[in-house]
Amino acid sequence: MSPEQRASLAELARLRAELAADRAAMGRALVDVEAVLSSWGEEAPDRAHLALAAVALHGWYGGLEAVLERAVRALDGAVPAGDAWHRDLLSQAMVEVPGVRPAILERSLSRPLLGLMEFRHFFRHAYGVELDPGKLSENLQRAAAVAPEVDGDLDHFDAFLEQAMRSLGA
Repeated sequence: MSPEQRASLAELARLRAELAADRAAMGRALVDVEAVLSSWGEEAPDRAHLALAAVALHGWYGGLEAVLERAVRALDGAVPAGDAWHRDLLSQAMVEVPGVRPAILERSLSRPLLGLMEFRHFFRHAYGVELDPGKLSENLQRAAAVAPEVDGDLDHFDAFLEQAMRSLGA
């Protein structure tokens, strides 16, 4: 194995480990999302549970964005910049780069993930604003619904990375 192949193999192994850690964090956040959803009755939860739900949504989407940013930086060589970089990153991750990588996420996830991105942006920048239980509930349900699809897409992407490592001689 050449030094270049060893370096590439090491980079892919590191990327897979980092993505696995990000995905584990996403899983922990999703447990909190599902716990709040399962306890949500006729009335909205108290402020503490609303805050936990908002933090969990923020954490889940933040973990997904970390996965996308790491993968795009490592394989595409650059991440988007500018005011719309979060939206552009999501779009970039949904496009196959022939000869480099498959799409990381299916384009059909665009609308629900953009909604979660918008919530995360609101939550990060709306200091002191009361959380709207109705909107929070919608986003909790959106995250719970889309998480299995996202997880499946990330499993496929991890299988791609594993195959790339095998082709390098791992």
